[in-house]
Amino acid sequence: MRLKTIFIAVALLWGATVHAQGLGDLLKGLGGSGSTIGNLVEGVFTKTNLTLADLVGDYTSEGPAVAFKSDNLLKQAGGIAGAAALETKLKPYYEQYGLTGMTLSVDTAANFTMNVKGIKLTGDIAANDGDGTFTFNIKALGMKVGQFTAYVQKSGSDLDLMFDATKLKQMIATVSRLTGSTMASALSSILDSYDGACIGFDMKCTSTNKTGASSDSSAGSALESLRNILNRR
Repeated sequence: MRLKTIFIAVALLWGATVHAQGLGDLLKGLGGSGSTIGNLVEGVFTKTNLTLADLVGDYTSEGPAVAFKSDNLLKQAGGIAGAAALETKLKPYYEQYGLTGMTLSVDTAANFTMNVKGIKLTGDIAANDGDGTFTFNIKALGMKVGQFTAYVQKSGSDLDLMFDATKLKQMIATVSRLTGSTMASALSSILDSYDGACIGFDMKCTSTNKTGASSDSSAGSALESLRNILNRR
């Protein structure tokens, strides 16, 4: 959802001449996948062919990321404006409770380390074949926290790492217990209101392992081309 501002700007610039299908066609012409990027524009999670190797690298959270599992759920939440509003609601909580600035490191053996508010979460990742998702097996202080299905969208080397709202709530509750934070209660009502949403982290890549990390280069190229068009207008 990092690029919502850009897409909203496109709609304002081109008005009624631009709609979801038209923007998809434009991006396809720029070298990207029209259907995939179209869903990113619309705030719907798009299943991808990402592999474990695509996740390898070091990342830092720049704030919340939101997507919905279907067009119907997105419409119920108020469309892309509703998804953007949810990110806006979450942002101050992420900043206050250290979710912005959270770090994630994934190695070539599919092991990961997350650091949230000084609490280290570790574990391993498994790809869910044909599903476009990954399973994070998470431990904290040597104790199993649980299994969490992660919804991952990637642009260039950066990624959105998202979980079901209910599962994210569970994860946050665990971190809150370990840190004595009131984060879980503060976010509870917001997350409860968005069942069916994928909510998580807008992750900025800080380094990659060239033998393991790759990217959806066609999507990244299309998005970069769109940025260039907007900068020239």
